[in-house]
Amino acid sequence: MSLVSPSPPLSELTSRQWQWIGAGFMMTFASMGGQTLFIAQFNSDIRAFFDLTDGQFAGLYTLATIFSAILIAAVGQVTDKLGPRFLAIVCTIGLALMALAMSMVNHWIVLCLILFGLRFFGQGMLPHIAQTAMARWFNRFRGRALAFSQMGYTAGEALLPFIITLAIASMSWRDIWAIGAGFLMLVMLPLIVFLLRDPPDGKRAKARGDINPDADQNDMLSGTEWRRRKVLRDPLFYALAFGAMTLPALATIYFFHQAHLVGIKGWSVATYTAWFPIMSVTGVSVSILTGFLVDRFGAFRLLPFMYIPIGIACLIMANLSEVWSIPLFLMVLAMGGGMAPSVFGALWAEMYGTAHIGAVRSLAIAVMVFASAAGPGIAGGLIDLGINLVSQSWFNAVYCLAITCLYLLLQPRMRARKEQLTAR
Repeated sequence: MSLVSPSPPLSELTSRQWQWIGAGFMMTFASMGGQTLFIAQFNSDIRAFFDLTDGQFAGLYTLATIFSAILIAAVGQVTDKLGPRFLAIVCTIGLALMALAMSMVNHWIVLCLILFGLRFFGQGMLPHIAQTAMARWFNRFRGRALAFSQMGYTAGEALLPFIITLAIASMSWRDIWAIGAGFLMLVMLPLIVFLLRDPPDGKRAKARGDINPDADQNDMLSGTEWRRRKVLRDPLFYALAFGAMTLPALATIYFFHQAHLVGIKGWSVATYTAWFPIMSVTGVSVSILTGFLVDRFGAFRLLPFMYIPIGIACLIMANLSEVWSIPLFLMVLAMGGGMAPSVFGALWAEMYGTAHIGAVRSLAIAVMVFASAAGPGIAGGLIDLGINLVSQSWFNAVYCLAITCLYLLLQPRMRARKEQLTAR
């Protein structure tokens, strides 16, 4: 059976479908308050206020993120039972409250609790809600719907780091968090509520007898046997989850410890963050292309190639210190990062169907959140031991090579799994 299928043109998408994709975009953009790239901009100020070393702050961050991963694994399956609109409202309000609390924090224990909330609502639940909805609501356009919705994060990484770097120079870091809380409540929340007002599986659509134009009856019912308990007994899941950890673990290292990185490279934070837009442009371009390729060839075929540019980026960081290496590093890293949302967003549906996609994705999200904690935590501990990020980058590159080889070896098994699901 051929798993290559024609990729329909975007002109076939209806205005309501673009509305759903827009909701995904807004949720991923709103999640920036809990993403490492955003929190890292306050690394130096927070460490200075609480008198923490790189390793100590990374340890608190790791602890908070691990507990958020545990909670996501426990409650993430609610996306199979509750509507995305209700969940998005709860999580956006929760993220805004955490941001407001960050503007007033005065004790390191409270800081750890706030970091836990930021990571749970921001990095964990909001993207999980968005990507679960896109994977469930789209079939032929799944890869591109995931790619377009993920651009909210891309827009955030292009705009926010440099803006925050400039803002910190003119106002208190606490004021910036308070402004962020207000922006979430007054701007992002109303937009998300508006765009999610009429989903394809909502009460209004069912009352009208609407049929989702991109739904496939077999696809919507696929994987009914893949409940969480069975997924946890599947060796393939652990192999895929092991690779899913790579990007969040490695990318967060270079963003969370950017103050350390620019120090050993002889750069400034402003110079480093000024190049983030080029990373975003690259990520957007690669993400759109990847979405098209996923819809055409399948996510599992693209999986091994995602780690090659990430490994090259690590080699660049290990060998080059010239200022021109900053955009080179960020562009190459963005190639792998741009592939990840579409590939992994669609991969879980390809391997386990969509009947329990929220439960399956919650396990994957928990693994990736854990990785985003482990990366900065381990790297921070090594920095305190005198092993800087340049030295660590050599190991990171070898790790990417190993993951690439693993997924090349698993291609026949992944193909067979997808054939089993599509044959039903």
